[in-house]
Amino acid sequence: MAKGGSISSGNGGVLGSGIFGFFGTTIKCESTDNSIYCNIMKLFNLLIVLLVVIYILYIAYIFITPYLRVKSKR
Repeated sequence: MAKGGSISSGNGGVLGSGIFGFFGTTIKCESTDNSIYCNIMKLFNLLIVLLVVIYILYIAYIFITPYLRVKSKR
């Protein structure tokens, strides 16, 4: 146990909270763990990350395209 006013309590994760992963899942699967549950959770987390990246790219596309369009002068 650490002396003083340490924030970390030894649980690991974000600021010692025990929260691991992208959306705060408390399940920690090692890379060598090949159980069905861990494989499903890894695929699910990958899917969520992919959807978030696609959403961010879509929002960026919406905001950038008006600046890329050149209006023709007549």
